[in-house]
Amino acid sequence: MTETPSGSQPESPPLIDKGDDLTAWLADKANEGNVVRTRLKASERVIARVTDGIYRQPSSALRELISNAWDADANNVTILTDAPRFSRIYVRDDGAGMSYQTLSRLLHSIGGSAKRREEGQALGVTAEDDPDMTPGGRPLIGKIGIGLFSVSQLSRSFRIVTKVKGADYRLIAEVRLRAYSEDDDDDSARDDDDQFISGDVYITREVSADLQAHGTDIVLDDVKPRVRDLLRSADRWRALEDKEAALKDGDVDTAAGIRVEAPQYHSGWIADLSESPDAPTVLTTPAKLPWSQDDPPSGRMARLMDAVEREFTRVERPDLATALDSYLEMLWTLGLSVPVGYVDKHPFDLTGASGVKLFWISNEARGQAQELALAPNQSVRQAVREQVSSKPSLKEGLPTAAGAFRVEIDGVEIKRPIRFKFVKTEKRGLEHPMLFVGRYSPALQKVDASQRGGGLQLEAYLFWNGRVVPKENNGVLIRIRGASGALFDATFFKYQVSEQTRLRQITSELFIRRGLDAALNIDRESFNFSHPHVQLVASWLHRAIRQLTNKHKDISQKLRTERRAEDSAVEQDAVRNFSRSVWERRQGNEPAPAVTIAKDAARAQAAREEGSFALIRNEIPILTSASGEVERRDRDAKAEALVRVLAAFNLLSERSYTEQQEIVEAILRVFFGPGEQ
Repeated sequence: MTETPSGSQPESPPLIDKGDDLTAWLADKANEGNVVRTRLKASERVIARVTDGIYRQPSSALRELISNAWDADANNVTILTDAPRFSRIYVRDDGAGMSYQTLSRLLHSIGGSAKRREEGQALGVTAEDDPDMTPGGRPLIGKIGIGLFSVSQLSRSFRIVTKVKGADYRLIAEVRLRAYSEDDDDDSARDDDDQFISGDVYITREVSADLQAHGTDIVLDDVKPRVRDLLRSADRWRALEDKEAALKDGDVDTAAGIRVEAPQYHSGWIADLSESPDAPTVLTTPAKLPWSQDDPPSGRMARLMDAVEREFTRVERPDLATALDSYLEMLWTLGLSVPVGYVDKHPFDLTGASGVKLFWISNEARGQAQELALAPNQSVRQAVREQVSSKPSLKEGLPTAAGAFRVEIDGVEIKRPIRFKFVKTEKRGLEHPMLFVGRYSPALQKVDASQRGGGLQLEAYLFWNGRVVPKENNGVLIRIRGASGALFDATFFKYQVSEQTRLRQITSELFIRRGLDAALNIDRESFNFSHPHVQLVASWLHRAIRQLTNKHKDISQKLRTERRAEDSAVEQDAVRNFSRSVWERRQGNEPAPAVTIAKDAARAQAAREEGSFALIRNEIPILTSASGEVERRDRDAKAEALVRVLAAFNLLSERSYTEQQEIVEAILRVFFGPGEQ
């Protein structure tokens, strides 16, 4: 792409409202350098609300633009802001760009996307043989056709510069949006086919000598004041200023009532934005970023994660918002939302060297997870393919024909802030994390087409850890075609079983490879829970959680048993050593007597003839009533030690074998309970 022009318009450019007429005008080389005016139109009345706010945060609008770049087969997206001022936002991608046909249709059919339709194939925005895929072979994210106009949440006016590879022209569109009102009776806002005009666009076709250039730029020179305040955490910094002023005035009560703390990491704060954006920036509070200037863009998200993890060593479960300002939190949110790689590696690419225990999730209603062996150099994908009977091949996270997808914001390469390293909390808890992976593609052919909502296919993982860091990564995150509008759902789609401790230790992602997007609401951040796909996905997820919790309980129980045995063995040795030390103090160098607990009288007599003290187990109920092997060994050790201590004080000498046993039995009953008489 070449440098974006200023975009000045003549006083009264011609107005062309019909899509075919606009396409023809833009196709005519004789119009190069001239400006034409058209008006944006929404296909349905509800779509016009895009200019009134269907997105909750600025990050949502940027997420949609990044998704558009993905759908355009871009390999690189660059977003620049003038942080911490945030008066300007510039988005550039090296995707396919838009031809005059595509741009004309886009402007006149907001909410009527050509993607996943035959029309998209004709326009070249989808693959020739599959309308659900991009020409480069990526699964399409967009569907509704309002992604570009999500920028209306950031600014009422913006500029689009776009070019298709091989074309000898580029298009520059100056977009000026108007707010939609339910009570708008102005006939000028309505046309004959009940479409609703959402703004004006001034388009210029310009000659481009660089035929190989391609991509789209979106330039916002006038970000809305409230958006700027959100990005720069204005409410928070102003509250901190009020708190500091109250303390300075000695008003402790007012200061105590302002329950806000400065973020540990932030992009800085400018209290007075009245100066020109081109003037030198004077920071009220200098930035404190978690990376240094020497860190490459590819490593800065890892530094951000490191900083957040350090906060979670300082405070047990702080909010992510406590550690970061709104701008850094936006980077984190975008990392979770857009189709980029992980800070470290994809969970399906983990190997046995990570220490993770691997399990395959059963799709049966009452099935149990299958444990898989994971060699140090073997990936999860390989282990699943080699050990699961159906030989499944996990596709999520593998490269596509369109190549890598890289997003950089202000020198930070955005990556998915999820790590799979073990955090142990309980001193005697599990010694390793657990990774449960699975695939699900229900056979819905027998379900009426009007009820099944199309096909459904997913891949997924559930990662159990001693503690989820940060806590916002606890829950399930639904990715449809690589992207997510919502963040982690800590309820796991309203899982009803009381598993509060274990649920707080799970991070899960469901990679929806087919289906479910019809259940997405228009904001792409919530679901229609009555859609059959939502019900199917929730049911599968709940089965997977049950398998995880059952396996966790089994392993925990076995571990507790093993540790009880280890503890008991240590205690038994301590008891025996104590009894020997008592013997040495009382009897000097005389060898300590052997003590035998015999199964019956004959074996007891044989042991006595060899010089041992002997007890007959069957005649001492306190020894036979032990529950389990560990308790039996524990009582035996204490019985042996008791005999040795009594012998050290000569309390058993000159007594019959029967009396010796009765003394030992009586003392044991004092400590272990009377038992049966």
